[in-house]
Amino acid sequence: MYRRRRDIDARKVQETYAKYGSIRRTARELKMRRKRVRRIVRGEAPRPPSSRPPRPSKLDPYRHVIKRLVLEDELTAILILEEIRALGYQGGYSILKDYVRTIRPAPRAKVTTVLEHPPGAEGQVDWSPYTVRLGGEQRIVHAFSLVLPFSRFMVVRFALDEKLGTLLRLHDEAFGILGAIPKVMTYDNMTTVGRHSGKDTIELSARFEAYRKGCGFEVALIDPGRPNQHASVERPFHYVENNCLRRRRFRFDDLAALNRHAAWWCDEVANVRVHGSTRERPIDRLERERPLMLPLPSLRPEPFAAVSRKVGTDFCVALETNRYSVPPAHAGRPATLRVYDERLEVLVDGKVVAAHELCRGRHQRLVLPEHEEAFKRCAPSRRLLEQAFLRLGPVAEDYFDGLKTQRGRGAGYHLQRILKLADRHGAELVIGAMAHAARYGNYSADAVARVISGREIEDRTAPQTAPVPTPPERVRRWLEGLHVEKGDLEDYDRLVDQLDQEEDHEEE
Repeated sequence: MYRRRRDIDARKVQETYAKYGSIRRTARELKMRRKRVRRIVRGEAPRPPSSRPPRPSKLDPYRHVIKRLVLEDELTAILILEEIRALGYQGGYSILKDYVRTIRPAPRAKVTTVLEHPPGAEGQVDWSPYTVRLGGEQRIVHAFSLVLPFSRFMVVRFALDEKLGTLLRLHDEAFGILGAIPKVMTYDNMTTVGRHSGKDTIELSARFEAYRKGCGFEVALIDPGRPNQHASVERPFHYVENNCLRRRRFRFDDLAALNRHAAWWCDEVANVRVHGSTRERPIDRLERERPLMLPLPSLRPEPFAAVSRKVGTDFCVALETNRYSVPPAHAGRPATLRVYDERLEVLVDGKVVAAHELCRGRHQRLVLPEHEEAFKRCAPSRRLLEQAFLRLGPVAEDYFDGLKTQRGRGAGYHLQRILKLADRHGAELVIGAMAHAARYGNYSADAVARVISGREIEDRTAPQTAPVPTPPERVRRWLEGLHVEKGDLEDYDRLVDQLDQEEDHEEE
């Protein structure tokens, strides 16, 4: 900016002019206008100030609003124009932009080089974190951006993480919007994609390599310290922040609402504006470069990462602090995990032996019911036996307490035998037999087996008396039809009395 004449002493002007002997050089050194320097050097009198009042500006009624939008909301000039036009502003953009610069001076531009990108040859992908409010809670979201350097067409979506599964899902969505795939995709410092393993050598992650092959594109990782190679995708992040997110003051109901706004912004603002560099709309240039890109694959196998593991003695394989079960017969054998976006498969000898949904928690052990049943049959665990036994219902809980009291550490042996009886004769029959045995205070697998077979059991709650014979078939039929959970233990006394009366009647 030029300094006013009253801010510089005339003697300073004369001294500078005497030193350089040039009005142009003096004006440049003192940052004054040449006409004013010439007047001082020649001794001309300054022009009298104009008595005419300044003309009113169309910005005058909106200056306080503009200052608030600049200093408090930190809006850009183009967004301020939209805001004040809604309030009735009829002026142009240039006068507004000049006034905004007086409130917030623009930073000095950095010197960069310009790289030429042929149509359809390249797509650039990068992440950028932002802090927004989702449903009233402050959260960090990650903006995924895919930009085509030739057309400047961009796809922006938001996620809560930058994991590989999220990255691949957003690649699929972006390719679907483009209707094609760039021949080369470039990435910057994205370890989920790969890394530099040597000079001019990159090493891709196994899962991303499988995805790349399915799509057919090549991968390029930009050289360290060369940000201009990735400028097409990095530079618009400022545009995303100050036009897309600031338009809604960084407030959204949830992540889905944020992505709906991002999709609207790409379709209605970013990709249909006249780009400042190309002087064309990105959506129009995309139509020209799409035929030069790779077609979308008609059928692409779901990408996965292959991980080698060994099945542990707990018949589980480990992945990211969690453990997933396989059939116990494969314990101790080498296995291969196929890790997909939402699930994993366990292969032994090239065959899939187990499939699980990926656990999003940590330090969890996930055991499928069929693996638990197989483990109980081959090498029962006390904890697994207890869990399976207690699932038989309230009667089993009471009987388990009695087993622990009478059998102590040997209760597990009886649990295993009773569960095998339940597999062989049915749960209802075994529950009735346990209730009948508990009536006499006898807690053991032998007591349950004797009740099922119709033999007498020992009454441990009273002095020894003559055994009461029980016909096997009648007991079996009664136990099978009994709902023990809803019954009364006195039913067993009535049954025994009824059977005694029937037997006495038959003998008469």
